[in-house]
Amino acid sequence: MLTRKERDDLRKRREILETALEIFAARGFHSTTMAQISKLSQYPLGSIYKYFPGKKEMYHELVINRVRDLGQILFEISQDPKIGVCDKLKSSLFAQAAFYRANREVVRIYISERSNIDAVAMPKLNERVNSLHDKMVSLFQDIFHQGIDQGKFKSYPAWDMAALFSDIVHSAAWASLFRDEDDIALNKRLTMIFDMFTNGILKQEL
Repeated sequence: MLTRKERDDLRKRREILETALEIFAARGFHSTTMAQISKLSQYPLGSIYKYFPGKKEMYHELVINRVRDLGQILFEISQDPKIGVCDKLKSSLFAQAAFYRANREVVRIYISERSNIDAVAMPKLNERVNSLHDKMVSLFQDIFHQGIDQGKFKSYPAWDMAALFSDIVHSAAWASLFRDEDDIALNKRLTMIFDMFTNGILKQEL
């Protein structure tokens, strides 16, 4: 059990991170200063530096925490014994879209500024995100292996199917951040995308 001080520290870290995210979203990473974060969060700079050496560390934690959260969601879906392989894939597609929409600011900042930030300020962040992404693809690979073993999927290389599906899931989820669509329209579009992936686009000849 956490002590009162530990709980208070966690609360302060969360509040500082959420303030940093708000300013990153409004001004961009490079235009954000620690002084701005201090002013908006109402925490003195000395208190902020107690938890974070700088804005790079804040940004790093914001991104990595979200990627880990998404990975945990996809892991739980992949391990659910109550649903079949097709439903696991479909649930993963819908879950990632919902996650992107719920965390739109972090996702948009990271994708939009990824090349500029990673290449110059935080090259290690890209490596960590890519490593976590590979783990997610491995989860999909396991699902495709299961589907092949059960005779539900064609015996294409499971890793290639997983990598392709992962790209489709990301593209569909990313697009949802820029479309003017309600939940009904989103679900209809995701269902169509899943149908195209699983059933193809060619009509069967009679």
